[in-house]
Amino acid sequence: MRLLWRFMLPLSLLLVGAASHTRRKSQHDNEARILDLLLQELKLTEERGNDDQLKEALDFLRDYNQEADLMSHRMALYEFDFNTNVTDINSKKVEDQQVLFNSFLQTQKFKAEKFYKESHGWPDDISRQLKFISMAVVSTDPHLAREMAEISSNLSSIYASAKVCETSGDKKCHDLEPDLLDTMANSRDYDELLWAWKGWHDATGPKMKSMYARLVELMNNEAKENGYADEAAVWMEENDETNPSGFEALSDKFLADIMPLYTELHAYVRGRLAKTYGSDRVQDNKPISVHLLGNMWAQDWSSIISLVSPYANKLFQEAEKGMQSRSLKAVDLFKIAEEFYTSIGLDPMTDAFWKYSMLTKPTDGRTVQCHAAAHDMSTGKDFRIHMCTEMNMFNFYVIHHEMGHVEYYMEYANQPHEFRGGAHSGFHEAIGDTIGLSVVTPKHLATIGLVDAGQDTYENSISFLLNLALQKVAFLPFGYTIDKWRWRVFRGDIKPNDYTSSWWNMHREYRGVAPPVPRDDPSLFDPGAKYHVPANVPYSRYFISHLLQFQFHEALCAAAGYKGPLHKCDIYRSTDAGAKFIKMLRMGASRPWPDALEVLTGSRKFDTGPLLRYFEPLRKWLVEENRKHNYRKGW
Repeated sequence: MRLLWRFMLPLSLLLVGAASHTRRKSQHDNEARILDLLLQELKLTEERGNDDQLKEALDFLRDYNQEADLMSHRMALYEFDFNTNVTDINSKKVEDQQVLFNSFLQTQKFKAEKFYKESHGWPDDISRQLKFISMAVVSTDPHLAREMAEISSNLSSIYASAKVCETSGDKKCHDLEPDLLDTMANSRDYDELLWAWKGWHDATGPKMKSMYARLVELMNNEAKENGYADEAAVWMEENDETNPSGFEALSDKFLADIMPLYTELHAYVRGRLAKTYGSDRVQDNKPISVHLLGNMWAQDWSSIISLVSPYANKLFQEAEKGMQSRSLKAVDLFKIAEEFYTSIGLDPMTDAFWKYSMLTKPTDGRTVQCHAAAHDMSTGKDFRIHMCTEMNMFNFYVIHHEMGHVEYYMEYANQPHEFRGGAHSGFHEAIGDTIGLSVVTPKHLATIGLVDAGQDTYENSISFLLNLALQKVAFLPFGYTIDKWRWRVFRGDIKPNDYTSSWWNMHREYRGVAPPVPRDDPSLFDPGAKYHVPANVPYSRYFISHLLQFQFHEALCAAAGYKGPLHKCDIYRSTDAGAKFIKMLRMGASRPWPDALEVLTGSRKFDTGPLLRYFEPLRKWLVEENRKHNYRKGW
């Protein structure tokens, strides 16, 4: 929970992929924690004598851990039920629990503040727990808390239930997943792509705009009530507890670091797309039309690899054929992912995981939220994933990503309630993605029998790196822009009538992409077409995680004793790498993120160097290709 209770919203379990920090431990685990606190109290009493204030603080923390775990468990259950069965009844349950949670945190916050002021000289773990509880951002007005919960629920319901219907023939209606996303990924028909893109943006945003504007107003008022200038300041503190005021400038620096690589990739992709769609539709030195990049939001361009790669290597297509030839099902992909984690020494999934997770889209008519997410159900044994799995490499990667959240949950499960979270929100997102960098290598896919061995050629390496760059490098300006826009909204720099125009102005500026048709109508709300905006999930965590995963990967490869190009490293079956990983994971949020980062990497700073080193062979190749074909950079 740590600070932002309001992020535990319907659908927001993607918070860490989403991970809300909600949890109640089993009776056995709760008793173990209480015993730990009692032993800690006894030890401190022996060391410090009769310190009544410290004893009261320990009593408070003991009670808080029990009550917060119970409240969090209920919240997690209601949110999971809503995600896997989107109904008004389940939505109302989430709203009611959010209001109760707000009231509970409000009471606990004031108690914790009193103790925190007296905590100088107390053990760090005690004062840190009190600090986190006292930082909760909550409303003292129950009516406004109720309104925030209702708006959040309504926004999420609009997103989850939106459909795009054909206007001719049988007028079939299509969900985002899998229908519209499959169209965006696989169609090469300009007009069909435009239909899917425009249809989704029109089906979601306009219904949300007025509600979102009101939610921004409520969040800003609540932030001010809790001592912050606005909601942007709240998010900055969540992004970096060590230097909140410097986080935006740090993000700007990271984007500047990777832009030379991104602009080379952008120029090359634009040049290749012009050959498919014509120079009238893809113009030199202009932004790329956002609907041509293989994804509803153009955050991942890897689906157009067949249009832009000059080489015949079809590694991922062969891997998908391998899935088909072995008649693998969704549960088999999850078992394969589990085996990777256990091979490096991490824990297998629990019995409850296999019993309660939603691994495929239900066929019983339920409306579900297909956006994959991991859930800690707060029992110490019940961890789940909900996902509408399709049998392809994208989903194979996502499974490893979401399971990374679960592994993190399990490793820090014995921490006190306030420490059961990532050292930084970006850490949580980076865990599974770090593993993914091993999983997608030709070596690993051959090792697990999805492709044939012997594909380690220069051409295949370039094609592999290009595919990863379309996924990872293309994402970075997108990940940066989402919260850059929201910070400006929270600060009042962007007014509701300018929501959509400012959204696209920023995407043009930072990403070199543009909408395929004019979106100037002030009734539109195109930001609402992206899940994380209506679900109110901060997005900088994904931007940071896309840098951090390469920093983690480089450190784990070194621990595994690997020597060679970073993009060829696979840590599969390296228990040395796993042991180092586990040491960091078990810390949870018990220490500031630089401490956790240092345990794994030896560094106390985020670093773009590993990502740039990973893609350096591709960068050199892109520079030469752009020169050879006279593909101009910039937009």
